[in-house]
Amino acid sequence: MPRAWVVVLGDVGRSPRMQYHTLSLCKTPGYTIDLIGQRGSPILNDLQAHVKHGRLRVTYLPEPPAALARCPRALRLVLKALHQLLTLAWLTLFSLPRPDVILLQLPPAIPTMAVLRAAALRHGARLVFDWHNYAYTLMGLSMGPRHPLVRLARRYERRWAPTAHAHLCVSRAMAVDLSRAWRVSAAVFHDRPTPALRPAKIEETHALLQRLRPDLARPQHPGDWLAAELAGTASSATPLTVRTAPGQAPARRGGRPALVLSSTSWTADEDFGLLLRAAELYDARARDLRKGESLPRILFVVTGRGAGRAAYEARLHATAFSHVAFRLLWLSTPDYRLMLGSADLGICLHASSSGLDLPMKVVDMFGSGVPVCALQYPTITELVQPGVNGVLFATAEALAAQLLSLLAGWPERAGQLVELRRGAEAERARGWDEEWGRCVLPVLQGAET
Repeated sequence: MPRAWVVVLGDVGRSPRMQYHTLSLCKTPGYTIDLIGQRGSPILNDLQAHVKHGRLRVTYLPEPPAALARCPRALRLVLKALHQLLTLAWLTLFSLPRPDVILLQLPPAIPTMAVLRAAALRHGARLVFDWHNYAYTLMGLSMGPRHPLVRLARRYERRWAPTAHAHLCVSRAMAVDLSRAWRVSAAVFHDRPTPALRPAKIEETHALLQRLRPDLARPQHPGDWLAAELAGTASSATPLTVRTAPGQAPARRGGRPALVLSSTSWTADEDFGLLLRAAELYDARARDLRKGESLPRILFVVTGRGAGRAAYEARLHATAFSHVAFRLLWLSTPDYRLMLGSADLGICLHASSSGLDLPMKVVDMFGSGVPVCALQYPTITELVQPGVNGVLFATAEALAAQLLSLLAGWPERAGQLVELRRGAEAERARGWDEEWGRCVLPVLQGAET
């Protein structure tokens, strides 16, 4: 029985593409799988079921010593890489059962590329790199592109890139760049929606928002109309739905706000301040409507967690709104999918560090039938087709204008939003399973052309 390793030098639970690779391997007859990475968020429930059945084993890497946090940043990065090198080398060279194929997520690249190359040689395994981005460009966001460690990381990636037997990548633009700059031929596998993603039913939306009522009712900023509204309504009502009588099915509320969702890791490649500024512009315009105009209130739900969240929370708490409300939430995977399936519009603030990667959150939105306003950069058009399944913006002013245009006449006469929603739902026709079997499995098995 062939054994596959799927390796992530990061929080496995926050690596959706690698979890989906693992799930597809679990569905492929004959394979036994080891998922290797760092402990953090829970893995998908579907994967946990395969763990119970013995098809999948999850191995977590030991955490670096807490004392490293007190070291200067540059020294901390070096010592962290050394710790990861030793622990990963022990696991992959001596501890884990011999694999037939190794699928490695990039980035991070240091020290995984060299260690997994050594493991592939030792075990006679096929090594496949799955390029999501370039590690050195992500390091450059915080350290600057000319920092010695960033330049060293680039040379490292370039040195080890050709050592894999095969390559996958997330965009056509990245495949071109890998071929041109690093002499690497990569098969393009665009992320696709999984079957678990779909539009939510009204009953599911109602139940979700009732469960989250304590979080939704907690004021986040001055003039928080959502907190005031929930304090004055019965528990049978949510911001979007209402149950008019016991035992009766919930219905959408008249005059409900538009639910706009964005997910973020609060990292340097996503500027939440841009969304905050756009919300201020929308709020100002909604306070000054002309006769015959109508705009809905907006409930912005921003999901995710990360180091940058606290700074933006402080800004949010000091900003007054009258037609906009923000809720910053951390949701479980099932609740995130339901919230996404309940949304009217998605916003993606991802600014690619390399200009070559694509945000999987947009794929999740399409899988839930949700059109997207996405930050513009050249490669994003491989995913978002302006005027078909979403729109693109470059500034806060442009995003505010798009919100005003898409939500004008909400909800009955928001025709442009309806058309974009049809385009987003059409993306569900090509799902993950079919594309994975066509593109990825042959690469893992060495049968690619």
